[in-house]
Parts: sequence; structure tokens; C-alpha cells
Amino acid sequence: MTVPDLGSLLASLSGIFPLVVQLVFLLIAVLGIWYGTTGLYTLYNVAAGEYKFSNRPVTIDSALGKLALSSAMIVAPILLWRFANTFVMGGDITFSMFNYGSTPRGSQCEQIRSAITFFFMALGAIAWLVAGTRLYQATSNQHGGSGSAVMYLVGGTLAFFVNDVAKLVGNTIKMDVSLANVCTVMGS
Repeated sequence: MTVPDLGSLLASLSGIFPLVVQLVFLLIAVLGIWYGTTGLYTLYNVAAGEYKFSNRPVTIDSALGKLALSSAMIVAPILLWRFANTFVMGGDITFSMFNYGSTPRGSQCEQIRSAITFFFMALGAIAWLVAGTRLYQATSNQHGGSGSAVMYLVGGTLAFFVNDVAKLVGNTIKMDVSLANVCTVMGS
């Protein structure tokens, strides 16, 4: 049995990380459906007045917050998938993520670069999932964990669009800081 080197291991991960991102997007949408269901149930309890004898009375604000969060969690992944080519600056790697995981096949260096990009996209998608659960806890008057939902949203967005952020930073400081330099560093 031969042990693969780090380069071939990273190149093989370029096919796995897009699946992780898609799985997290699916989980976000399913949780959005669940949150919408609880929002409708909360709205029903407010309208019917069945919350009078509970320890935590529900409010119309809580119900509408859950419904708004639900719609954002269901629609956001679909909008990203559908309209990604209108706002991405990071090139083909960011756009190819939304082509249902079609990864560009090229040299081993290009595959490593796409694996690093897809890893950051997976981290960003997970941060969005955590932000959604934090916002749901806030609408349910539960206070748990550390960190703000806004910080997870901003951090997830920056991590997900790492190529775009690198392009913006590179244009600002007039220096190439993109992940394309991975091949230069590796000597390929």
C-alpha cells in the first residue's frame, strides 16, 4: 500500500468539499422549513390565545422573526446558486461551485488551489448555518453560546467568497494576493 503525498491528498479533496457545501446548503434549507413551521405554529398560538398558560408567552414579533428567518434560509442558497455569475469576481473557481460541483480539472496545482477554495467555502457555509441557528435562538428568547450571529454572517460571507475578497484586497493594495499564487509558491 502506497501512502499518497500531501499534494495528491489535497487534490482529491477538491471533489469532496463541494459536496460538503451542498450538504450544508441542503441542511440550511431543511432547517429553514422547520423554522418556518415553528413560526407558523407560534403565529397560530398568538392568534388563538393559547399561550396564556405557558412559562414563555409568545409574541407576534417572535412569530414574524421566525418566518422572516425561515424565508431567508430557504431562499438564500437558491439565489446564490442561480445568480452567482452576476456578482462573483473570484473567477471560475467561485462560479464553478454553483454548477453543481463541477470542478475544473487541470494540473495538480490547480486542483490544490480549488481544494483550498472549496474548504473556505465549506467553512463559510457552516458559519451561515451557525448564524441561522443563533438567530432562531434569539427569536425564541433563548440565549446560548458565545458569538454574535452578525459576526458569523460576515465571517461566513468573507470565507465563502475568499477568491472575491482576495481580488478586492489585491486591487486595493495593488498586489496579487489571490490563491493563484499557490502554484507559484509550489513551483508549478
